[in-house]
Amino acid sequence: MIFGLMFIGLVLLSNLLLYRGGLTVDIPPAVVLGTLIDMLVIVPTVLFLFVLRRKPTLSVLVPLFFLSVLFIQLVVPSGVKSNIGYLNTGIVIAEGVLVLSECLLMIVLFRYFLRWKSIFREADGYHLLPRMKKANELTFQAPRLTLLKKGAGLIVTDAAAIRYSLLPHLDTVPKQEGAFSYHKKSEYLGVFLMLVHAMAIEIIAVHAMLAQYNHTVAWVATILDVYALLFIIADYQAIRKSPIIIRQHDLHIQKGLRFHIDVPIHQIKTIHLGKEPIKHRSSLSLTLTGLETPVPDFVLTLRTPLLAHLAFGRTRSVRTICISVDEPERLLSELQSKGVEFWDE
Repeated sequence: MIFGLMFIGLVLLSNLLLYRGGLTVDIPPAVVLGTLIDMLVIVPTVLFLFVLRRKPTLSVLVPLFFLSVLFIQLVVPSGVKSNIGYLNTGIVIAEGVLVLSECLLMIVLFRYFLRWKSIFREADGYHLLPRMKKANELTFQAPRLTLLKKGAGLIVTDAAAIRYSLLPHLDTVPKQEGAFSYHKKSEYLGVFLMLVHAMAIEIIAVHAMLAQYNHTVAWVATILDVYALLFIIADYQAIRKSPIIIRQHDLHIQKGLRFHIDVPIHQIKTIHLGKEPIKHRSSLSLTLTGLETPVPDFVLTLRTPLLAHLAFGRTRSVRTICISVDEPERLLSELQSKGVEFWDE
């Protein structure tokens, strides 16, 4: 991972020095072509192979493509941009294809919308994302609808973000004995307000700066920034309205728009006090980061790995779940009353 990050840093720095460091005056077209290959091929390849260490996904490739194009537009001097005039055309085409694909997907999915809506309303549960996932599975369960099912899984996060940010009145906070909030005593509210303030300023500043170089790139960046702002707002709304729910046989968890998982109580092997932040791929963290990385109240160890559902249709196999809540003693008491062993060492 460190090697990959260092290599990407060297690629970015070398291109920055080449065009803005005064190392050369006459820049041939072949050099500009090399920069395109660096940003659109080499950097993504190193990122997935050595940093993220997973298969490429559209949810990462699309933002990475626009960030690479933004870097090229800002770094390459205006005097040699004639050599990459086709890049702007490529941006317009790529954006058009993306928007057209989403529109076609929405048109196809609209055919099944009434059935999806009926299943969604009848779906059992208190959290939005699991209900949407269940509606997708039941609506598109036929083998011939597999591709539609995958497409619907990709846009679930976007749909939830729009609902939480623009239609917050549709979801309320569950009020029952088995509900445990986890945001009231955290420092995340300050982080959230800081992010919203920074994003609002960035949208205006970045658009004004990029408009001096390229209006197409400026509007693409602005649209992405506005979406990022809505996503941040929706994520916080989802955190507020999605407490941990403990029912008779299951533990239901949804952390904002980031992930959700249902844990059968009998699958919880032990619960013990958190000693330090746990960061490994087989763990989930239901803690909200403030100025410092928090230590979880409890760590749940599972008997067998369970599948967690992440944003944009991704999944992960997990063995441990780190939890911090506003009422840790009540949560511990509730789990112990259901036979979960408390391990205090």
